[in-house]
Amino acid sequence: MDFIGYKSDALGAAVALVNAVTADPDGDADTPPEQSGRRLRDLLVEHRYLAARAPASAEPALRAWARRLRTVFDATGPADGTAPPLEATAVAVNALLADVQIGPHLSDHDGQGWHFHYAPPEASLVERVRSTTAFAVAMLVSEYGVDRHGVCAAEGCRRVYADTSRNAARRYCSPACANRAAVAAHRARAKLKAGGT
Repeated sequence: MDFIGYKSDALGAAVALVNAVTADPDGDADTPPEQSGRRLRDLLVEHRYLAARAPASAEPALRAWARRLRTVFDATGPADGTAPPLEATAVAVNALLADVQIGPHLSDHDGQGWHFHYAPPEASLVERVRSTTAFAVAMLVSEYGVDRHGVCAAEGCRRVYADTSRNAARRYCSPACANRAAVAAHRARAKLKAGGT
């Protein structure tokens, strides 16, 4: 989701951060801190943030922000069509927006040409990530409501997704989870059919 020509993929970064930090809480238990922090910086670089030179000290703040972002995805409830009212999600989004440093301005740093920033010029990487991901999630909710994001519908999966496609049919974090769920549903139907004959 490219909102107002911003250079990074802020919505993709929000989803990736949430999944990297919260989907498997024990996933980094044995990972040395410097590797874990590098993984988060690499994830941001993949989403076109200038994060390669970010200090390792940014990692705890990025992790804390990922947990905050998750509140928006969790507010939508399960992906089974029983989503709560939009107001519950708006409360989660507004809590994020209230806690970010805003200072919109045009910038031409690092040879990228003039582009828009949401955080002030002196903002750190973490502050920039916080402002852009908060705005991206807010734009998603304002444009699509609560039907386009949430927690994966696959049993046992805690990953989140955001869907900006035209058909708005996404309920899984990945094709792998969608396929696994389809196979499980097929087997369950086959078992039920075999038991009924």
